[in-house]
Amino acid sequence: MKNLNILLAASAISLFACDHPMSFHTKVNEDGSLDKTIVMDKIEAGKADINIFGISEKNNWKVTKTRNPDSTTKSDEAKYRLEFVRHFESADKMNEVLDRDVDTLFQVQSKFKKKFRWFYTYIRYSETIRPINHFKKVFPKDYFTIEDSLFIKRLPPEGSPISKADSVNLILLNEKISSHYTNMGIFNELFPVLEQVVKKCNQDKKWIDTLYRKRERIYELINKDQGNFLSAKKIADELHIPLPKEADKEFDSLSKEFNSRLNFMSFARDGKYAISFAMPWAIVNTNADSVAANYAVWKPVMHKFAFSNYEMYAESKKLNIWAVIVSVGIVGLTVFVLRKRN
Repeated sequence: MKNLNILLAASAISLFACDHPMSFHTKVNEDGSLDKTIVMDKIEAGKADINIFGISEKNNWKVTKTRNPDSTTKSDEAKYRLEFVRHFESADKMNEVLDRDVDTLFQVQSKFKKKFRWFYTYIRYSETIRPINHFKKVFPKDYFTIEDSLFIKRLPPEGSPISKADSVNLILLNEKISSHYTNMGIFNELFPVLEQVVKKCNQDKKWIDTLYRKRERIYELINKDQGNFLSAKKIADELHIPLPKEADKEFDSLSKEFNSRLNFMSFARDGKYAISFAMPWAIVNTNADSVAANYAVWKPVMHKFAFSNYEMYAESKKLNIWAVIVSVGIVGLTVFVLRKRN
């Protein structure tokens, strides 16, 4: 269970350190087709085939791998910049790839709408990042208040200055996430697994009773030293519950699915994100952090989509020249007819 220390490997502030920048760019075309580019930087080469997006050359992505110039010379520790590029015929086609309902994948839902309003044609494109919180036995509403949600909504883009008061609030929020929500999430997922292992390896019912009497102590052991202490055998020995050495293998097997979710959450939370849209025409409405002509950019902190959907949208329009010509022609013809009658 060595991977269980990932979410607990830092303090409340450093828990959300940005160790691997990621950028998502979407070129939106008039016909509704999309050109998607995903870049992952400062990561292992193996992420070209296995990553939190579930994308690779095997499912039709063009992949470019470049070694990071700041990377160590040791090949086993080398970091790379991975660029994934793919063309999609529509938003629905892209959703089939990037919005799959899988607990270990980063999920993004795209929407494309085109409207004709005589003089103007409008295109609205949006992407919604699904929550990266995949704990199943704890719920955000039990830990976070409406004030927490409002504070998260008004957090500025990544790298922007923040007031001293908000800095304190952010520290307290991170503390609540790491020391309370995350710790309890791990405990609630692993305690039933430990119970199954004890039942399977030791038939005496009194040891199950011991587990429930010592729940608080087990909570401390699971989170002791940021999770490094975690082992079914060690926990059992601490509680004087006889378990064979094979118990750890059983524990690892039963917690494998949870481990996968935890690994996903830790990687997603450690990311530094930049999202951009290139719209076909000038942008007239958006919630982007910055806009230049037809280009919109967002740099959200991870908190924005930790527990709720985070929507980014941009709307652009173009003047329908033919509609103007037709309208002028109709007005001119009307004036001509009226004058001729007079």
